[in-house]
Amino acid sequence: MNKIPESLVEAITEAHRPAPTRNLSFLLGSGFSRGDNMPLVRDINERLSNLKETDFYLYQEMTAGFYKDDYRDPNAKMTLRDRCFAEEFVRFYVANSCAGKTENFNYETFFDYFIEFLYEKQHQDEVNRFCEEYKGKNKLRGHFDNALNLLTRFLNIFNQLVASLLTRVKYYENISYTGGYPSYEHFSRIMYDILKDNIVNVHSLNHDMLFDHIGNSTSGIFEHFSDGFTEMNSPFFGKIQQNLKIDGKDFFKSYKVRLKHYTNTYKGRLRFFKLHGSVDIFPLYLEGSEEPITIKTDYGVGDIYKEQINSSTGQSEYIYPFSNKFPSYLTGTTQKIKRYKDPFFSTLFDHFQDNLNLSDKLIVIGYGFQDQGINDILDASYLKHGKLILVVDVNKPDSDLIRKYPDQFVFAETGIGETHYEVYHHFLKN
Repeated sequence: MNKIPESLVEAITEAHRPAPTRNLSFLLGSGFSRGDNMPLVRDINERLSNLKETDFYLYQEMTAGFYKDDYRDPNAKMTLRDRCFAEEFVRFYVANSCAGKTENFNYETFFDYFIEFLYEKQHQDEVNRFCEEYKGKNKLRGHFDNALNLLTRFLNIFNQLVASLLTRVKYYENISYTGGYPSYEHFSRIMYDILKDNIVNVHSLNHDMLFDHIGNSTSGIFEHFSDGFTEMNSPFFGKIQQNLKIDGKDFFKSYKVRLKHYTNTYKGRLRFFKLHGSVDIFPLYLEGSEEPITIKTDYGVGDIYKEQINSSTGQSEYIYPFSNKFPSYLTGTTQKIKRYKDPFFSTLFDHFQDNLNLSDKLIVIGYGFQDQGINDILDASYLKHGKLILVVDVNKPDSDLIRKYPDQFVFAETGIGETHYEVYHHFLKN
């Protein structure tokens, strides 16, 4: 008798397995990604507080990023003024707001500072004075060389530089891991087990794509993964360009690939919510609509298009909607909380609150409980109901929230790589 393939056995088992009724939740902070050598907040602070104009490229279309190899932009002189402004503005801020010490620099507090100037008319005297001195020193006399425009261009540069530090090419790879993602084997194993008969809601505060990659690539996990984005019937496309060597000759090719867009549909048992956005999602603005559409890019994607039917000719056509050069993510200690009510993010936070209310258990990994907006939701939607939290972190976080509910926290006191399967299993079982 022929043996039934294991894949078919699993499919039959899955089809007859009772629908899951239990909800479990995770909350991931920057410490979760440290196990894969992603930078922590302190690493980002160190890189940005010592910013030099030679550290990063800035193309004329205002596309920016840190250099990661020996390549240098041959047309760098064209954007020298904006790069020099970025370096000198950071130096000005460190001198005036950090007592001249880069170790006092926090990139989220810095973001609050210049956003408050741009949109809330704060810090006017000092920033305007700096900009006037910068213009005089660099002999800038153009009509658009004013403080508002200089800082607006800097905002675009700053957001892309942060995203550059959190972007890894390998997270875009199509690859399969069996036995768990490297260095995350215990975490992968508990996810594999609980996904058999639970709905698992993973909420992340990180902008990087590590968990996206784990969720899409790890056997026993990717089969259940959903993040609210879909590529099926998506009218959005991105242009990818390739420069190849074929038969010793340069060969250039460009083509369009279909992009995912956010539909707020979560069909899998593993439901992923990036509460503060991501380095790979962008708002897309269509003519005549004030509410952006959120799309997910792919590696190497440049221009973005929408396919539609021309109302006059009845023929298909591509239009070129407006999109920011920098991705959609929230930063700033106070500014990000103000954006929790933006349409896309408010949807994610509604899910966060609902999921916490429904969940029996919550596991928090690598989060220091320093975000007041997040803490308020944890308090109102979970802790006040008497439910327990397992905290996976090398250090025990120091937080008013933990002091308020001391009997509802269980501490692993180990990082993501050292926390064994049995720790998770024991917490979830009891």
